Amino acid sequence: MSAQRTGWSRRVQTTGETPVARMAETAMSRKGSHMPDALIFDFDGVVVDSEPLHMRGFQQVLREVGIELTRDEYYARYIGFDDRDCYKHVLLDHGQPADAALVARLIEEKSKIVRELLRREVKPLSGAIELMRAARADHCGVAICSGSRRDEIDLAGAAVGVLAYVDVIVSADDVSRGKPDPQGYRLAVTELSRKLSRPMAPGRCWAIEDAPAGVVAAKAVGCKTIAVTNSYPASGLRDADRVVTSLEDVRLAELF
Repeated sequence: MSAQRTGWSRRVQTTGETPVARMAETAMSRKGSHMPDALIFDFDGVVVDSEPLHMRGFQQVLREVGIELTRDEYYARYIGFDDRDCYKHVLLDHGQPADAALVARLIEEKSKIVRELLRREVKPLSGAIELMRAARADHCGVAICSGSRRDEIDLAGAAVGVLAYVDVIVSADDVSRGKPDPQGYRLAVTELSRKLSRPMAPGRCWAIEDAPAGVVAAKAVGCKTIAVTNSYPASGLRDADRVVTSLEDVRLAELF
């Protein structure tokens, strides 16, 4: 999914700590490595099967203001937006003013619904955890760059057991503009470099996305892109460097 669901707080968080000994070991092991510098994962629709849960949240909240959002409409027009931009576009598309106070209220109402759905129903998507695990084993940086709020990522990530493999999380709370703006990916690369104490070249980082807006954002920073057809057909993801039907089809050693 995409970015900024609340106001900009610039509080990107890293996960865990990297001891000095690990930094030295990592630097030595990656000297001359042909592996990527990092893998940067979108979250909803890439790591966890949560896009249908977000859609249900949107549908329930929009119904309160007289808008029926269909599944086809959501996946065709709005899945690449963060909550703020999604509500703005839906309201305007249905002839209603996108009042800032109304949008803020809708965002908070949806967040309550989605958090409960995540607690009960979220599941991992095939191949994502395995790819994260392989990246960490090879001292490759791992980040999440998502349009979800940090509490939603933490909740769903803990439920499926991925947080232990992630070095940096850039959430909606950390950026002022959502995908397709590249701000989130630019911040992810910067924070990975800081956290792991080594330069990160965007051209040696792979972004893994499920929506065109995410692909555009990652490529604008210079990242290479893998698009997985969990939310869009391959024809809608043709701008990615590689399109796969499942992350089970991706091997770390094949990326460089």
